[in-house]
Order: sequence, then C-alpha cells, then structure tokens
Amino acid sequence: MKLSVLVPAYNEEQSVLSCLNSLISLSYTDKEIIIIDDASVDRTPQIVETFLSKNVILVRREKNGGRAAALNSGLEIATGDAIITTDADTVVPADWLQRFKSQLERPGVVAVGGAYQAQNRDKPLANATSILDQIMNGVFKKSFVPNKLSGVNSAIKRDALLNSGGFNENSWWSEDSELGWKLSRIGKVVYDPENIVSTQYPDTWSGIWRRKFYWGYAMGLKFREQIPFNIKLWIRPTLFMALFISFLAFLVTVPYGIRVSFVPGVIFLVLCSFLTLLYVPPGVFIMARTGDRMSLKTLFVLAILPLVRESAYVYGLCLGFCKGRAGSITPSWKENIKRGGIEATETKR
Repeated sequence: MKLSVLVPAYNEEQSVLSCLNSLISLSYTDKEIIIIDDASVDRTPQIVETFLSKNVILVRREKNGGRAAALNSGLEIATGDAIITTDADTVVPADWLQRFKSQLERPGVVAVGGAYQAQNRDKPLANATSILDQIMNGVFKKSFVPNKLSGVNSAIKRDALLNSGGFNENSWWSEDSELGWKLSRIGKVVYDPENIVSTQYPDTWSGIWRRKFYWGYAMGLKFREQIPFNIKLWIRPTLFMALFISFLAFLVTVPYGIRVSFVPGVIFLVLCSFLTLLYVPPGVFIMARTGDRMSLKTLFVLAILPLVRESAYVYGLCLGFCKGRAGSITPSWKENIKRGGIEATETKR
C-alpha cells in the first residue's frame, strides 16, 4: 500500500526542519512526502527545497487559502492509496505509517485517527493542555468528541476521501471533524491511541482560549446544520452549561440570603469537585508515566484549565449554533480564502 503524506505549511520556518527530519526518517518505504507551502512569507519554502533530493515534493501555492485548501492542492498530485495528514510543526515516530497501514487493512475501515501530545512540554500551560488531551484521547478514547479524526494525525483511504469531496475549504476550523462525519457514513472511522505524534501547543491563556473558542464555534455551525443524535457528544457542553448556570444562579441569589443561594451554590461546588476528580488524578498518573516533574503549579493549572477551555468551547458552540455563519470569524493567519494556483517541485526519481 502506497501512502501519501500531506503537510500544509504557512510561515513554519521555526519548526518545519524538525518535521521534515522525522518524515524522511520513517521506516516505511512505499511513501511520498508532499509539503504544501501556503504562500508563506518567511523561509519555509527555501528550507523545504533543501530536502528535494531526499524524495520530498514541494507544492507552492501563489495565494494563502488556509489548511483545507492547501491539503486539496496536495491531494491533486498525490498518488498514494491512502492520504496521511499532519502539520509542519509536528514530529512523527518512525513506525507512524506502519501503524496506519495495519489499521487501514482492517475490513471496512476507511479512515484512522491517531493521538497527539505537546512537543513543547517545557511550557507549563502547553504541558497541562497536552495532559488534558491525553486524558480525553487516551483514557476516554475520544468518547466525548465528535469523531476520531484530527488533522495533525490522520489517515484516509484515497477513494473514500475523493468520494467525500476532499477537504472542505469553507470549514476553516473543523475540516477534519466534518470529514470524519462524512466518512463514517461510508465505512468505519477508527482511533488508535497508541499512534502518537508530538506537536506545538499554545502556551498562553489567550492562545488556549482562542483555540477552544474557534473549535466550539465551528462545532456550533455544524450542530446547527445537522445535530448529531449521539448523547455522548452533548455530555461535555451540557455539563459545563450546568456549571455556568449554577454559578450565575448563585451570584444572582446571594443578595437574598443563604437559604436562597444555598442550592445553586452546592450544585456549583459539586460540579467543580467532580471536574477536579475527573481530570487531576488521571493527570497525575499520566505525568508519572511520562516522567514529568510533579509540581503544585502543574496540578493547579490542571485543576482550573478545564474550566477555561470548556468555557471557551461552550461559548463558541452557543455563538456558532445560535447566530454564527461560515466565514464570519477567521483565524488571524488566514488573510485570503481564495484558492490560488499551485506549482509542484520534486527531485527526479
């Protein structure tokens, strides 16, 4: 089975070198590595060009169009039986493709999603966020997220991807989730928690908030278009809506005395305690297993981080569901959603 690895890149001169070194070190032989430069204004394409002699293909777009548009540009020239996607700020393990191949050969499987962790684990916020993702993706095996695919670590059979219309360029923040929903109607979309890549995580509170808000907003748009009839997908937003409502009810009823504010106050404290027990003990286990230094600061961040992340997610979800529209909010790096021409450069084989 030939595998085509697609890597969209926009202004990634600080990280693309590590990504490329991990890709050319892959032990899988029947592969092609395609880097799609999405009209970078830094030295990203020049760095990629130094790898052309190592069977790396460079696709250069004339106009910035975003991640999905870049992936479609790579898909146009890809020749593999399956398409593998990751990001230019990501490092992959040597057996990455073998694991995908073994999963794709299972009967009825059309796509496989893998796990991810922070590459910049020296940053407290990034590390705590990574631990939370490992809890959701590893311990709970993505039971409470829309689907098993993640753009940073996915494999999709080429025919299924083409039959699904490729990557949706209008779904700017959730093209992977939308694709997962489409593919699940065709065949099995499975998840491999042991196939782990390392990627760059936000290491500021504002970066964490924006990331979850955008994700929630995109999910709100999709839920409004076609609400999934899967109760597990509503557990997280329902839980945090209950948390926020109980807290607001407590604040409103405080002036009326303890008898009135007692019930919402108790509900809020019970929910907070539940979240602490839900995330902190598994987080301690993960830190011990991965050899992370245990500190009170990390544990404190781990205790309050779910509230911040899910606040952003639920806020974005409600906003997108109630009054959002596609294209009304765009990430700062995406200046132009028009798709430009492409130019492919590769070494002679």
